[in-house]
Amino acid sequence: MPDVAWTIAGSDSGGGAGIQADLLTFHDFGLHGASVVTCVTAQNTTALADNHVVPAPTVRAQLQALWGDLPPAAIKIGALGSPDNASAVLDFLDALPNEDRPFVVWDPVCHASVGGTLGVLPDDTIDAMVRRVDVVTPNAEELADTWRIDPENPAQAAGSLRNRGAERVYVTGGHGETPGLDHWESPTRNFSVQGETLPNRGAHGGGCSLSSALAAATVCEDEDSAPVLAHMYVHQGLRAIARGVDSPGAGRPPLPHLGWPGDAEDLPRVVDAGRAVGPGFPPLSRPIGLYAVVGSADWVRRCVELRVDTVQLRVKDLPAPALRRAVAQSVAATEGSSTRLFVNDFWREAIDAGAYGVHLGQEDLTDADLPAIAASGIRLGVSTHSYYEIARAHAVAPSYVAIGPIYATSTKPMKFAPQGVARLKRWVNLLKSRYPLAAIGGIDIERAPGVMATGVGSIAVVRAITEAPDPADAVTSLRAAMRAGHADVRLSQ
Repeated sequence: MPDVAWTIAGSDSGGGAGIQADLLTFHDFGLHGASVVTCVTAQNTTALADNHVVPAPTVRAQLQALWGDLPPAAIKIGALGSPDNASAVLDFLDALPNEDRPFVVWDPVCHASVGGTLGVLPDDTIDAMVRRVDVVTPNAEELADTWRIDPENPAQAAGSLRNRGAERVYVTGGHGETPGLDHWESPTRNFSVQGETLPNRGAHGGGCSLSSALAAATVCEDEDSAPVLAHMYVHQGLRAIARGVDSPGAGRPPLPHLGWPGDAEDLPRVVDAGRAVGPGFPPLSRPIGLYAVVGSADWVRRCVELRVDTVQLRVKDLPAPALRRAVAQSVAATEGSSTRLFVNDFWREAIDAGAYGVHLGQEDLTDADLPAIAASGIRLGVSTHSYYEIARAHAVAPSYVAIGPIYATSTKPMKFAPQGVARLKRWVNLLKSRYPLAAIGGIDIERAPGVMATGVGSIAVVRAITEAPDPADAVTSLRAAMRAGHADVRLSQ
């Protein structure tokens, strides 16, 4: 049974914005959409001709009817029409239980994008809304008009709203002729979402769709990934407009609703506050191939003897001299061979020893000196587990991207649930045009063909070789399984 999402907003008779846009967005994210209508507008793609505000008792009745039968996992709030309707919604939010409380997103829209007002709220009501919802999603105009905040610096604007009581803020900086720069701030994250600029002036319903996509994505994905997916969802529609898709009406084109976003052209770059987009790293000299993750220089030597394509030295808790020695011995073992060495985490030691590359997890990506790594000329691999982490990796343009865990693994504690093959296929379709990809996590000989059939390109194994009774036989069997998976990909094309 699908999760339910509500839109509390105005009706757009032209079908481009308001509850019509929200319901289309919810559908694209696989949710059942329900609606509480706050105002009924007479508008099209060129102008707002009339706006009838629904009486507050009717708004309250809609809220209670839905709550009694279709409780939501997420709620998007748009135009409220009047202070009385805002009070009805605030009373409803105050009465929500703490357990299983829906995630609430407020798009503080007061004006239709085709012109005309949708209802202005007093300052005390606006302040109350900010404090009651989980996210507020102002654009540049709303920052200036509603809060009198300078929109030129989205990060500062988000911080200002957080100081006024907002739990989370997603500032939309523009997706058309203005730079495609958004900003997200929450109690745990502070980052910009940098998309490609598009040659158009936006779309009717773009802000509505972004906030409803943000609400929906918190149900389908993790919280940090929601702003990334929301950005992608709107960007794909704007890109369709930019390339000349037929649009109804004679005025501002409605945002096309094109399903779950899955094109690399719409993937933004997530950049942590205070950092810049990464310098980019050299490409791999050849495909990743069979990738072994091992815990000692001795196992690196053994992988070289077994002609494993790529090996990663992953060691923990070694004293500094022993660590440097292990890295140096591993580099020496791979020199002149067909095996390429990546060193996990310890980028300084990898640079000093002349390793082929370094592999960083998301935590280490925060602390590492990426310009220094790039200047050394070595390659970079990055681990990812979510849309947020993929967009964060995309910002530094690594040499390859690792995706996992595909299956449950006991080799180290995992913050993310297993991705599974179907989800891996989604990542592959998104990223394969940009980066070499490796799947990792619980992959063995039996699972390898199914993993490779996603088109991922390579698999990384942690125990399938080092704990095999016969490592040489395991390498042979893994290669055969990888070829079988490749064959399945060719047959399906």
